[in-house]
Amino acid sequence: MDVEKELQKLLEQEGEKVIQTCCSLVKIPSENPPGDTREIAGFLYDLFRSEGIECELVAPRENMPSVVATIRGGRPGKHVVFNGHMDTFPAGDRNRWSYDPFGGIIEGGRIYGRGAADMKGGLSACVHAVLLLNRIRNDIPGKVTVTCVSDEETLGPWGSQYLLKTRPDIRGDALINGEPSSLENIRVGEKGQFWYRFRCSSYGGHAAYAGLKPSAIDQLVALLTTLKGYAIEPMHVNGKVVDMMEEARDCFDALLCPGATDAALRASVNVGRITGGLSVNMIAEDCSAEVDFRLPPGEKGERLRGWIEGVMGEFPACSFEEFNSYDAFLTEPDDPLVCIARNTAEEVLGHPVYTTFSLGGTEARLWRAFGTPSITFGPNHHNMGSPDEYIEAKELPAVLSVHAFTALRFLMQDC
Repeated sequence: MDVEKELQKLLEQEGEKVIQTCCSLVKIPSENPPGDTREIAGFLYDLFRSEGIECELVAPRENMPSVVATIRGGRPGKHVVFNGHMDTFPAGDRNRWSYDPFGGIIEGGRIYGRGAADMKGGLSACVHAVLLLNRIRNDIPGKVTVTCVSDEETLGPWGSQYLLKTRPDIRGDALINGEPSSLENIRVGEKGQFWYRFRCSSYGGHAAYAGLKPSAIDQLVALLTTLKGYAIEPMHVNGKVVDMMEEARDCFDALLCPGATDAALRASVNVGRITGGLSVNMIAEDCSAEVDFRLPPGEKGERLRGWIEGVMGEFPACSFEEFNSYDAFLTEPDDPLVCIARNTAEEVLGHPVYTTFSLGGTEARLWRAFGTPSITFGPNHHNMGSPDEYIEAKELPAVLSVHAFTALRFLMQDC
């Protein structure tokens, strides 16, 4: 059997079904918080079982199950893993939506709803890639697993992190993640993330004595102003990574915003949360802030930590702690998985496709940490995390084709 021709035939016959699956998933609320994914996990579990696919629910917490489904080829070979998360951001104020956030409707060729972009569209493509590969499993080597996980939006430990810790068998030889990337580029890495909490204290007092007594708020403002300076610190980025981003510059800037490529290659510093003070007529005795630092691949968190420690020496009334941090991980642009995916995407889509890294995080980083080559490829996102979130429905069959053929060609490359 010519497995590529057979897969193409299946895609032509059934590829459009991925659109309906996405709509069905959007109709199932899975907001995080609270992170309850039991209903959507049950839907996917039943879908896999209806196709005779080996499937299990892994639930370290009862309300946060993950679905793991595996197909086994007709002979030994490599292992491709698909990954996508089922939880979404909260819908927020529904009065700000033009469409029901859980309606899963198609209007003007767009699928609207919370999670359509992040990431029930890409997840649907991952799921259908496995459903179609299952039809030709006896004629391909190795195995294919899809992990539909919970607890991603809050960087929680009960989804992919739990699976990789307790199930080494799902680390695989290659990882395809369906987070939104756009059809113009394949993500092979992402910036490192480092979250810090800073706190400043003072004795406080009456506001009439402002300027005569130290204020925790004034001290924190001065500290944050200094910390923002890390955004112009020189970064240690590998020349190969710089070349990769320069090749994609026009595309990357057009997709995100002017200057996005330059921003990707340097550090970013965002003060995301500030609390402090008791009353407008009192000198603040306590103030704290949480700061998000993002570093490009090649730049390690140790240097940032050392720089912060040096800065803190100038602010003896302030302290800090680090939480939810990880270094950047990158799959080499010339890795076989990346080359197969890029060539496949250009063949399917009929236009140039670039390799880039992401400004935001995906759980592909968790597989890269175990040395598994990993890519992210999914539909373009619109209004992600905002009212009227949507994706273009026509992009999903294309994403599905790239996913399915990339997995097949990776498995068949040594045959």
